[in-house]
Amino acid sequence: MEPISDHEAAAFAGRFAADFQSFDEDNPTRRAEVLRSLLADPQACTWGWSGAGRQRADSPLPGRIYRSSETVVFVEVVVRATTYARACPPPEPPEPRGAAESEPAGAVGPSCAPSESDPGWVAVEANWLRMTVPITRDPDDGRLVVDPHLVSDQSS
Repeated sequence: MEPISDHEAAAFAGRFAADFQSFDEDNPTRRAEVLRSLLADPQACTWGWSGAGRQRADSPLPGRIYRSSETVVFVEVVVRATTYARACPPPEPPEPRGAAESEPAGAVGPSCAPSESDPGWVAVEANWLRMTVPITRDPDDGRLVVDPHLVSDQSS
């Protein structure tokens, strides 16, 4: 398999971290749908979230990179995560939207980050969250995937 470059690993880890730390109880399946394609084990797509609440992660900042081989890389990433609370009283239900616009030029894939401006939710606070993202290549097609079963032999 082709070695994973630092830039490739950092970009992929940032994308994954932002989606892993984003969720919306109003659209609970969206997160799993997005994460499933990024994971070596699709069953891990529900890890890390109880199914309740709303959070939007953005501004991923990849940091330290540790390599255990040319195709296994651990990337430390911090993301800013904004938590939300239900608006009281709840707003009127939104009007149904028309057909979705075509995918923007240069789109890499979907994100599960909920909208920053939803009248049903109010931003409460933002915090920086740190996580280590274990990356490898899929043995079938060579694409990058996150493998939560990988364990770094380097202590954090």
